[in-house]
Amino acid sequence: MKRRFSCFPSVLLLFVLVGCSPWGTGLPDHIAAEVNGEKITVEEFDREVKELVIEQSKEGKPSGFKELKKVYLDQMVERKILVQEARRSGIKISQEELDQTISEIKKDYPGEGFGEKLGLKGIRLEEWKAGLEEKLLAEKMIRNAQRFRGEIEEKEALEYYETHRSIFQIPRKVRVRQIVVADGEEAIQILKRLKRGESFEKLAMAKSLGPEKVRGGDLGFFSQGERPSEFDHVFSMEVGTISEVIKSPYGYHIFKLEERAEPREITFEEARPELIKELKKKKGEEEYQQWFKGLKEKARIKINRKWLKS
Repeated sequence: MKRRFSCFPSVLLLFVLVGCSPWGTGLPDHIAAEVNGEKITVEEFDREVKELVIEQSKEGKPSGFKELKKVYLDQMVERKILVQEARRSGIKISQEELDQTISEIKKDYPGEGFGEKLGLKGIRLEEWKAGLEEKLLAEKMIRNAQRFRGEIEEKEALEYYETHRSIFQIPRKVRVRQIVVADGEEAIQILKRLKRGESFEKLAMAKSLGPEKVRGGDLGFFSQGERPSEFDHVFSMEVGTISEVIKSPYGYHIFKLEERAEPREITFEEARPELIKELKKKKGEEEYQQWFKGLKEKARIKINRKWLKS
């Protein structure tokens, strides 16, 4: 799946934990928080949430903004902890990784749109890059910390399989071709040609409006409910038969049922590779939660309570 980012480094919700506990007070007015001696300025905070504020209310801050301040500041503090730990561990974001991410973001803003967007938000390019690099670094630290390095025992995987049999079921599926056109009369004429024995695949390639026309109208396999309700008619058809014209919000369809696959249960041996992968992921996430909780508890965190309540 292609990775996409907002033009501005959004606040990443790492996970829900109890809010930050201050290790002291008396921070200067321009400092929102301090994490292990590293400051988060009010300017940084404002820059981080500016897009949220502008999009939610053109006349000012969104409703409940005072309550949101603590939530977003907590998230910035958590990200700062992750970034510090990443740097301590020697984890880095290469120039190539940064450039690639920026290139992906710019695709959403053709021409001069990217620079204009930054200008409208009052953010300098170098500041934005620095914020993006920190976000990427925090994400890389999360991925590294979530990696489960142990082994999943066969007994554990089998036990999970036996207690979750319902999710290892493959429903009835059908493989269907379609011809879809915008005009009902045209669909009727195509159906007549099909009944005279003309090739469904060739007529689909010549007449159909759907993107699957290049494959002779082949939609591949799907189960009931995965397509619009008008497609459910094919589940009552015989293999090799052609439907009548069926109208939907997308046009006028003619279907041909190519294959039918009956429902079945996935065996443990079939499920095992993906099941092991999912169990490792689950254990990694659980270990990460405990790891970060401990990391946060050891961090020296100061919060500017006066600013937070303002």
